[in-house]
Formats: sequence, C-alpha cells, structure tokens
Amino acid sequence: MKRIFFCLLIFCFIFPSLIFADRDTATIATYRTSQLVKRGDAKIYSITFTASANGGDFIIYDSVNTAFAGGEDLTYIEAEGSEVTALGSQFQDYSNKPLEFSTGLYVVVNDGYLTIRYE
Repeated sequence: MKRIFFCLLIFCFIFPSLIFADRDTATIATYRTSQLVKRGDAKIYSITFTASANGGDFIIYDSVNTAFAGGEDLTYIEAEGSEVTALGSQFQDYSNKPLEFSTGLYVVVNDGYLTIRYE
C-alpha cells in the first residue's frame, strides 16, 4: 500500500509539469525593416502595426524571402495591412486560430512598426 501511495504521490508531482511544459512559448518582437523572422514552421497569434508616416503598410509572407515568394505573388501572402495616417495603428488577433506558416516567416514593413506574437 505504501508503494502505491508513493508512486501516486510522485506521479502527481511529475505529471502536471509535463502537461504545461509547452505553454507560453510565444515570442513577441517588433520589426521596422523587411527581414526573415523565422525559418520553417511558425504560428502567428497577433499582429500590431503602427504607421510612422502616411501610407505605412506591411505584408507577411510564408516564405524565406520576397524573391522566393515571387515578389507580390498573392499565394504566399498570409497577412497584410496599412494605415492612411501617421501614428494610426491596427491590431489583428489570431489567438483562436493562429496563422500557420510552413516555409518561413518573412515580414515586409514600409513606414511603420510591426509587432508580432509568434511561435
């Protein structure tokens, strides 16, 4: 009986840590220039864009660079947005159904700041 109790006690301490081991692993980063954020699989949970000048915009590609994505080829674009006035901002929430990327996560930012929460 003592062995069963001891095994159950150890199991109760180890099992919860295994369940929650992969939670809260998302990264939050801000980008001002076009660049490769991550190669391979990725998920985006939210996007915030703030324009620093009139007509600021952003595009997020499922690619490792814009040449691979074919420049403005719409098949690789996962998200985009723009703001007409300086200091205008927008928030896009994908928490319930994250944007999934298979090739890579490449951002193109013009006249603004793009903050993404991704994994």
